[in-house]
Amino acid sequence: MKKTTLTVLLAALGAGQITPAVAESFPNAPITVVVPMAAGGPTDTAARAIQQAMGAALGQSVVIENKAGAAGLIAMNFVRRATPDGYTLGVASATTHAIAPNIYTESPYDSVKDFTFIGGLITAPGVLVVDKAVAPNCEMKAFLETLKASPEKYSYGSAGVGSLSHLNGARFLQATGTNMLHVPYRGLSNAMNDLYAGQVHAVFDNVSSAMTHIKSGKVCALAVQAPKRLESLPDVPTYAELNMEELNKPTWYGLVGPAGIPKERVEALNQALNKALASPEVVTLYERQGVAAAPGSADDFAKKVASERQMWADTTAEMNFEKFSVK
Repeated sequence: MKKTTLTVLLAALGAGQITPAVAESFPNAPITVVVPMAAGGPTDTAARAIQQAMGAALGQSVVIENKAGAAGLIAMNFVRRATPDGYTLGVASATTHAIAPNIYTESPYDSVKDFTFIGGLITAPGVLVVDKAVAPNCEMKAFLETLKASPEKYSYGSAGVGSLSHLNGARFLQATGTNMLHVPYRGLSNAMNDLYAGQVHAVFDNVSSAMTHIKSGKVCALAVQAPKRLESLPDVPTYAELNMEELNKPTWYGLVGPAGIPKERVEALNQALNKALASPEVVTLYERQGVAAAPGSADDFAKKVASERQMWADTTAEMNFEKFSVK
């Protein structure tokens, strides 16, 4: 009987009916998700929100590992070098996978070819906040008229050269045909402080971090990057409503793994991720953070990354961005 069973198994393997990858139950060990930021930050919180629900869907625990530094390059390079078995994933973002390839002379990875795309995690709407003095009645039209009347007079603050807030500002200026001096800071909180003081006149921030400032009534929110108006800011139009569809691009985060993860494992991970994103607890938590769950297929997420990498390539080319060298 043992001989017969062995003969059947060997025959199946020879015919390609069973492979070790398919025969092995997946997952049969914990899944590690590498977060490219320190614990406690927005990216870390977004990953930990799905930790329990995704683990339950997979039947294995999901372990969060933080590897901060170099704007996410360290973490993503670690993920790129991992064994492509589906047990090591990372949280990719617009910064690590769409912007980084366009602001560094030599990136340690190719953000498309070196990764397997699992699925979207969240989208985080951006918001343009300005000094009330430059936007009468808090209207975009009035703000643009102010900028065009005195093109050398106004400035916007960002979290630093090459940051998302810097490049969002550059895209805004390109799209509207206006001009503002870019003033880089070490973090958006410093830029917001100077916005209050009248030292800069605009900041391109995330809704989640800008909400307190907007609710204070001391600054104007002119437009949000979102599919529709936000419940938390019902009086603020989307860029699309203002006929600026090309600027209506909220930032995003998603899960990736090293290139070469077997398709059936990608499907299992994607299904578990989407199930976690649909859980009421996760949806509620994300809503409190001012972000939205972004479920979808692995292929759709891969296309989004490639598309946005090209978008930022066009932006940096038009602004003649001087790329950084990676040391």
